[in-house]
Amino acid sequence: MHRRIGWVAPLILLVFVRSLSAQVMHTSSLEPTITMTAHGEVTVIPDRAQISLGVQSRAVSATAAATENARKQDSVIAGLRSIGIRDSQTSTESYSVTPETRYDKDGQAPHTVSYLVANTVRVDISDLRLVGKIIDMSLDHGANQVSSIGFFSSQRQRAVETAVAAAVSSAKSQATAMAVAAGGRLGPLLQLSNDGQDQQPQPQGVFRAMAANSAPETPILAGQQTVTATVTASWRFIPNQ
Repeated sequence: MHRRIGWVAPLILLVFVRSLSAQVMHTSSLEPTITMTAHGEVTVIPDRAQISLGVQSRAVSATAAATENARKQDSVIAGLRSIGIRDSQTSTESYSVTPETRYDKDGQAPHTVSYLVANTVRVDISDLRLVGKIIDMSLDHGANQVSSIGFFSSQRQRAVETAVAAAVSSAKSQATAMAVAAGGRLGPLLQLSNDGQDQQPQPQGVFRAMAANSAPETPILAGQQTVTATVTASWRFIPNQ
């Protein structure tokens, strides 16, 4: 089974700016000011992926479930190594042993009928072309859960700074136009604040498969992400004499 995956080189694509609001106000000293709020947006292409691969095992005893789970997860990890995934790129995300109980027909206290052992490994890669291959290989080696895939960009911090700069530039440009239209010019900057930017995208749930050969072909596409920033700035308004 093969899955397709879209691949593009990481880069910043576009910068957009738009203003939210503007106002001319008077300070307590009766000096007029112009306040502008503006957005900056930058589009980035992800160049890193995180994949969560899980093995769930059930047995009548905790030891039996844990043993079976360890055997399958060892096979998954060996498969990862066989396609070049290093130890530094893998880590245990979660491990749990959960008793499963059932009530008797007469409604008495529940008793344990089985144990569920779940072991999830997170894989971090920078070659997005491997995402589909990793999923296929893991299911073939005993994984029965792909709980999430997350895509990230190493250029995100630079994109945030670019979005902030674009927002400031837009605010100043529009405030300047507003000052000229009002018969004056823009004076010194009085106040500047960063009203926030969007948060780092979180891994998204994908699917759960109980058998590798039952899963349909699934294209894995990284897409693109938009980083936004909002700033508010105030300048003194200087009327023409």
